[in-house]
Amino acid sequence: SQKLLVARLCGFDSLLAHIIMIKKTPTDNVRLPKHIVPIRYSINLTPDLENFTFEGSVEITINIKKSTAEITLHAAELKILESELSYGKTKLSGKVLLSEENETATFTFPKKVPKGKSILKVNFTGILNDKMRGFYRSRYELGGKTYHMGVTQFESTDARRAIPCFDEPEHKAIFDVSLKIPTDRTAISNTLEEQITEHEGGFKTVTFSPTPKMSSYLLAFIVGHFEYIEKYTERGVRVRIFTTPGKRKQAEFALEVATKVTSFYESYFKIPYPMPTMDLVAIPDFAAGAMENWGAITYRETALLVDPENTSTQNKQWVALVIAHEVAHQWFGNLVTMKWWTDLWLNEGFASFMEYKAIDKIFPEWNIWRQFVFIEEARGLELDGLANTHAIEVEVNHPAEISEIFDAVSYSKGASVIRMLAEFLGERDFRSGLIYYLKKHKYANAKTNDLWKALEKISGKPVGKIMHNWTREAGYPLVALRRDEGGIEFHQSRFFSSAIGKIEDKTLWLIPISIISEKKSKPKFYLIQEEKVRVSDTKGEHWLKANVRETSFIRVKYSTQDLKLLKDPIKNRDKHLSGEDRLGIIRDAFALAESGDLSTDEVLDLVLSYKNEEAYVVWVEIISQILRIRNLISEETYYKEFNFYGRALFKKVASKVGWNKRPHESHDEALLRSSAIYALGTCGDKETVYQAQKMFMLSRTKNAKIDSDLRAVVYNLVSENGGKKEYEEFMQMYDEASFQEEKDRIFRALCLFKDEKLLTDSINFAFSDKVKSQDSFKGIAFVWGNPLGREIAWNFLKEHWQEIVEKYEGGHLFSRFVSPASNFTTYEKAGEVEEFFRKNPSEGVARTVAQVVEQINSNASWLLRDSDKIKEFLSKVA
Repeated sequence: SQKLLVARLCGFDSLLAHIIMIKKTPTDNVRLPKHIVPIRYSINLTPDLENFTFEGSVEITINIKKSTAEITLHAAELKILESELSYGKTKLSGKVLLSEENETATFTFPKKVPKGKSILKVNFTGILNDKMRGFYRSRYELGGKTYHMGVTQFESTDARRAIPCFDEPEHKAIFDVSLKIPTDRTAISNTLEEQITEHEGGFKTVTFSPTPKMSSYLLAFIVGHFEYIEKYTERGVRVRIFTTPGKRKQAEFALEVATKVTSFYESYFKIPYPMPTMDLVAIPDFAAGAMENWGAITYRETALLVDPENTSTQNKQWVALVIAHEVAHQWFGNLVTMKWWTDLWLNEGFASFMEYKAIDKIFPEWNIWRQFVFIEEARGLELDGLANTHAIEVEVNHPAEISEIFDAVSYSKGASVIRMLAEFLGERDFRSGLIYYLKKHKYANAKTNDLWKALEKISGKPVGKIMHNWTREAGYPLVALRRDEGGIEFHQSRFFSSAIGKIEDKTLWLIPISIISEKKSKPKFYLIQEEKVRVSDTKGEHWLKANVRETSFIRVKYSTQDLKLLKDPIKNRDKHLSGEDRLGIIRDAFALAESGDLSTDEVLDLVLSYKNEEAYVVWVEIISQILRIRNLISEETYYKEFNFYGRALFKKVASKVGWNKRPHESHDEALLRSSAIYALGTCGDKETVYQAQKMFMLSRTKNAKIDSDLRAVVYNLVSENGGKKEYEEFMQMYDEASFQEEKDRIFRALCLFKDEKLLTDSINFAFSDKVKSQDSFKGIAFVWGNPLGREIAWNFLKEHWQEIVEKYEGGHLFSRFVSPASNFTTYEKAGEVEEFFRKNPSEGVARTVAQVVEQINSNASWLLRDSDKIKEFLSKVA
């Protein structure tokens, strides 16, 4: 065919060459020597919030285990002024050698220092950078005037940008912090103020009480104008929410959640929170969503502040989950810390799991565990289905490698395999094992195997053996079910999301799997490890569903007949098929369509069985998958027919939820409304678009407020169907908005127009002074997600790549400028992306580039393989 010819001209025959692991130059291990360990730091800092510099001194009490004349610790972007080492009555002045590449400072002394305790004193200066890492500056408005605050973000290896230190998780120590600041500013650190000393010239020194023994990346200090609200837990822990002046009313929801979550974890872990205060601080400029600094948790404003008139139900839920995640870290991560970043998942996977436990307890009506399947498990399955993934436990050495593993494998896959294990062990043994682990390793460090040993001791089950391949190997299994007269045969193999990305992999997982059927409504459980396992089952033409409630981190492939048999129970919403089960069936079907294990037209036909569906998580999965295929085929001749299919699919559910809230409606209904209405409108339903335009016009001309849950829907549909006039309206609204969540909604709408000039204006606007640098990547992401904006975003990225590298390299946001390229759908673009980054390599994005290239090739392969089938299917249902 013509498509096949084009594909061959573009290198289809050698396509496997494009599914590559981008090789990085091997990096030397830059870990610090083990024979010198810190015991205690005494830190004095004076930030200059006008000139964006700081000066400081640190005294580090160290234990020298082997006599040496050389001490190496971490320092980056600091100027060392002088240093001195003392032990007993001896004082030695040292020479310092800074290594920019290794981010270290090596102090050499005229003679060997004996074993035992010494004190290293260092005076230094640094820069309050604008890169949202280390000790940096954040801008805020107060009384019409612009101010800057000093903020820290040290995870994973950026404490070295604020103080010379032993910047590795295993080097735990006590920190004494003193900050000299203007008298009209507030200082926040991990602990409470112990002393405030007034100075002449309008300055004061705030001295904080000593921290517990902890890792350097958990240290925090923030200086700025703040106000706070507070509340005490049942046990008397003081919880405070800090905001810039004028915003503390928006902190009330966060205070309620944080207080209850803290009490829940104290009860669940049976370990009291070890600090006198739990501070949560809203920061105007912040790269991550939040950071779990012990006792002084920092957040983006949108991840902490809630305004009843402006916050959507979706964002309110997100705020609650983020708070619960960071508070969980106070035990998992802070009290017990991973030994090295290889075990990052011990922090992030567990916090991502525990946040759902806490929120389910506080808001049981949210049915949050069902959303876990859509939010966390789905993210993990998607990323880990690529050949260019990594194991949960992944060796890292250089700091540049660490930032790459803050991804859905460490967080979402980690949380999902924990959920799977918890289900297998049972709640009592799982919880008891966690408590034993935390108590045994508190104020110390641990590895993954330490957790397995704790769970084994309590449960008596071989947890280490069961979990080995889930955390040590990349990927996860596809379990194919085959039925015959003798029963069911399970066949496991590693799942690859791309038909052309498959590599030879004989990994076998120990899989807990359950089955329900028309004749057996109570789940039947199996534990399989071999490639093929046969089990007996009742005979007959009845439906069956494997992986009940989607508790195992797997995908399931049914035979054609078994998939057909599931249509009726889906259509009739059989009471034995939970929302998670119905979600799992269609989610796996779409994944198998992409991988080439199932034809896309069969999946589109299966989707029609869901027209009577009511569960939010099922619909949001279907909507996201349908809109993904819609973007995939945006340049095909049958694009209009596909929109017709979408309108027919979404009409009933959108009509049922309607535009108006109902009294006492459920949390799920509130979430479903915006998703269903947008899906119908973006597929071209004229009545829906007209209603959105009407609501928008009334909001602008008659000040008629749009419900916060519908604002994103209205803005997006207006922009998708608007022009320059509407664009200028949105720009004016952006300038007028003071609440960051509202600005975010408007910003997204600015990237959905169908005029290339307007999209160019939007992406340039994303990098202007009017948009926070924490959000600039969204301009590229949103415009790239718009089929008409792909080339605009790609060209902008290429033209401005060096500027992006300069500002974001090494930070948590860096890879997010690259990942949107996965929206491309042709082999040519895969080659372009690969070639560009081969010529312009940067630390911290090599894995992301490999994943993007693989995903683009997968998109192209999917389209090539199934385009004609989709077209034929649409001609039948139109």
